[in-house]
Amino acid sequence: MEEIFKYLGIFSTSTVVAYGLIRYLSQKFFENYLTKRIESHKSELAKLNISHQIQFSSLHKERAVVIKNLYDFLYNYKLAILDFFENELDDKNPKEHLEHKLAEWTKGVMAFSTTFHQNKIFFSTNQVELINTINNEMDKINKDTRIFLSKYSYAEDQIKEIKEKSSEFMELKSRCDIFLNNTFDLEKQLETEFRKLLGVEI
Repeated sequence: MEEIFKYLGIFSTSTVVAYGLIRYLSQKFFENYLTKRIESHKSELAKLNISHQIQFSSLHKERAVVIKNLYDFLYNYKLAILDFFENELDDKNPKEHLEHKLAEWTKGVMAFSTTFHQNKIFFSTNQVELINTINNEMDKINKDTRIFLSKYSYAEDQIKEIKEKSSEFMELKSRCDIFLNNTFDLEKQLETEFRKLLGVEI
C-alpha cells in the first residue's frame, strides 16, 4: 500500500511539474508569437507612415508650385493693366504697341484663370470664393475694355481715345484702380500660405 501511495505521489508531482512546464513553455511561445506579430505590424505601420509622408510631402510641394504660379500670374496681370492705363503708347508704332498691350493683358487673364480653376482643390473655401471674385472681375474688365475699343472701326480712333483719355477710358481706369486695391488681400494670403509651406517665419 505504501508503495502505491509513493507511486501516486511521484506521479502527482511529475504531473504538476509537467503541467507547469507545459504552461510556462506555452506562455513563452505565445508571448514570442505576439512580440513577432507586434514587431511585424510596427514595421508595416512604419512603412505606411513613410509612404504617407512622401505622398503629403509631394502634395505640399505641388501646392507650393501652384501658389507661386498663381501669385506670379496675378502680378503679371496687374502689370499688364498698369501698362495699358498708365503708360503712353509708342509714337512710332502705336497700333502694334496697343495690340501687344492687349495681348499681354489677355494672356495674364487666361494664365491666372486656368491655373486657378485647375487647382481649386489646393485652396480653402474662403480662398476659392476670394480668388473666384477676382477672376470674374478680371474677365469683366477685360471684356468691357474690348467692347470700348470695338466701338471704333479703326485703330487710329482707338489710339486717339486712349491718348486723349476719354471719359469712357478714364471710367475703365477707375474701375481697374479699385480692382488693383482689392487684390492686395489675395496677395497677402498667397504670400502667407507659401511661407508656411517653406517653414519661413511670418
